[in-house]
Amino acid sequence: MSEYKAIQTEYRGYLFRSRLEARWAVFFDACRIPWEYEPEGLVLSDGTNYLPDFYLPDFHCFFEVKRKSIKGTDEEKEAIKKISDGSYTDSWAGVICFGDPMDDDLYIFCQETDDGGGGSYEGLVTIGLHPDTKEPYLLAYNDRRDRSFFPNFSEAEEYIPMVTCEYGKYHYRDFVGRRIYQARKLARQARFEYGETPKIGRWK
Repeated sequence: MSEYKAIQTEYRGYLFRSRLEARWAVFFDACRIPWEYEPEGLVLSDGTNYLPDFYLPDFHCFFEVKRKSIKGTDEEKEAIKKISDGSYTDSWAGVICFGDPMDDDLYIFCQETDDGGGGSYEGLVTIGLHPDTKEPYLLAYNDRRDRSFFPNFSEAEEYIPMVTCEYGKYHYRDFVGRRIYQARKLARQARFEYGETPKIGRWK
């Protein structure tokens, strides 16, 4: 098997370490989600240094991008160990994705409270638009309980814009409609060769 080699990719003046990271930047721009690329390094609980790919200030989350081919491998376990460290130490929230936006394979690690108390939380999420506000939002589509989410307990007023299905109040299709599919398609089809730059238009 040939060794995987990421292709450095330029987009918006940033030199991304891989084309996959650049595709996520295109998706964030298409969804009007502010992002910072490799803004700061973190020190994990075991003392090792860690540099997540993105920080999403409106979501109060770090965001790690991995290719989907590592699923089921030791590399996946190591990636999850790093991105989840902030949740288990009540320090910061993280999301990890496998593949591009069209693959829609994302997991969040953060803090939560509900009627029964609170603690660390992990689960599948998707990025969509809230059906009421049309603003970018996270949906924990496999969770039915009504919860509130935040990066850590010391900043509990800094809520992560995320909801669950809340016993049928929300559905995946409510958050992921034509606009999100357009953004996913734009990211997957983006061309970067020979100085090409994906054009992000207005919502239709």
